[in-house]
Amino acid sequence: MEIRDYLRAIRRWLWLPIVVPVLAGLITGGLLELQPSKYQANATVIVPAVTAKGFSTSAAAQYAVTFEDVLVSSPVVDKVAPKYHVPTQDLVSGLSASTTTASSNIIHVVYLGYRGQNTTGIVDDATVVALDTIAEPQLVQAQNAVSAAQVQLEQANAAINNFDATTGNLLPQQQFDAEQQELDTLDLELQQANIAGDTAHATALEGLISQREQQLATLAGQLSQYTTLNDARQAAIAVSDHAAQSLNDVESLIAADHASGTVTVQKIGRVSKLADTLKFAAIAFAVALALALGLILLMELMRKPAQSAPAEAPAADEGDGDVDRESAAGGALVEGRFGRPEMPTGGRPFGNGLELDPDDERSPLAGRSEG
Repeated sequence: MEIRDYLRAIRRWLWLPIVVPVLAGLITGGLLELQPSKYQANATVIVPAVTAKGFSTSAAAQYAVTFEDVLVSSPVVDKVAPKYHVPTQDLVSGLSASTTTASSNIIHVVYLGYRGQNTTGIVDDATVVALDTIAEPQLVQAQNAVSAAQVQLEQANAAINNFDATTGNLLPQQQFDAEQQELDTLDLELQQANIAGDTAHATALEGLISQREQQLATLAGQLSQYTTLNDARQAAIAVSDHAAQSLNDVESLIAADHASGTVTVQKIGRVSKLADTLKFAAIAFAVALALALGLILLMELMRKPAQSAPAEAPAADEGDGDVDRESAAGGALVEGRFGRPEMPTGGRPFGNGLELDPDDERSPLAGRSEG
């Protein structure tokens, strides 16, 4: 099929590529206009968690991505939907979040709802709940760290108390220092007795010094044990303080999420459907036009073989072989007076070109005419 044939076919079916696309565009636009109008409310949030962590580019980008996912997650929509009597699917389809730049800690939240819905309240609560949901794992982790540090500190204190009850030595360091000082004093007296030649006094001092040295060795073992237990308690105290500080930071972030200046809400109102209507109507028009042109091409391709198919030639009888040969030689045969072909129309005469005369003696028909 040539292009001019296709163009001729289009002219013959000109109404089809005009009416069908127009109807498709009108129907699509009408259906979109019949859909319920949507109403928009925006919220702008300065993320406290990103600011508290030093506002790095990677932290801001990661937080923004996480916020977008959490905003439409079940923990958020399941809390907001019952409060405003809104179907959860409306919240999932209507809520969205974005940032102006990848490193920005300012997130813009948009909610597209329907008439009668409290769009400003929904976008405000959804934003705050999303912030709390992101901070909740940190809060749980900090609470668990505080609990674990508290258990460790309690175990360290119990070990110290058990040591005190077993040894009866509440202040081993002070007692060891006192014993060491007394031993040093006895050693000095022994030296003086030896210099003075006071043998009896020196012998008594040597026995007392030996006794004090045994006591000091016992106190040294207790002091070493107490030092280990005390170091463990100090480490437990440090861990507990750090966990408490982390918990305090997370609680402060959550409190900042609910502060009045963290989330700013703006009511936009009814959203125009004109742009979407024109866009989808144009798409429907283009698709319908392509389908109409394709349908015309298909009809022409199906119609062309039917017109160009040759008619079947009638079967010739076996007795007409001579007639067929003569027809091929000179044209259509004309039946004569005696039922035989007389002369081909537009062709040459039979035989030597003489006409057959029944009165002629040389004619094969002379005898037959008399009979």
